[in-house]
Amino acid sequence: MKTSYLLPTLLSCFIHIGVVGEGFAQCKGFTKRKCIAELGDYTGNGQYNGAVMFEGEEATMVQTFYSGKDYRLFVCSHPAIADSLYFEVTDYSRNMIFSSKESGDAFFDFSLESTRQLNIKVIVPDLGTSNELKKNGCVSILVGFKDN
Repeated sequence: MKTSYLLPTLLSCFIHIGVVGEGFAQCKGFTKRKCIAELGDYTGNGQYNGAVMFEGEEATMVQTFYSGKDYRLFVCSHPAIADSLYFEVTDYSRNMIFSSKESGDAFFDFSLESTRQLNIKVIVPDLGTSNELKKNGCVSILVGFKDN
């Protein structure tokens, strides 16, 4: 009796793992093809920070930024959600440093007087589409730097 439930459960797990892995690989490929070149003359930090996001979701990342460098923060996203997506950069005390909500900018160029950890929050607002048709797409946060 246990065996009859075990096989469908295992198959379901492997199918889910395969789909998640495929989505991850597609987002990584999207980032390489469409996003990395947008860093321009900034050197990428070599970290991949990406995921498939659906409308109504938020994701936050904490990153250390060092003094003596100029930085470019670039949030690259699939066109299906690019128009609504925005990002915010806050310090440890949640003081707003930058928000792209009004401007729609995908870049934030900055430098810091002292080394600090900053929070980068990406928001894909709920666009009011039905539950079955939620828009989604790859979102990548790229960090580039150069000496100032």
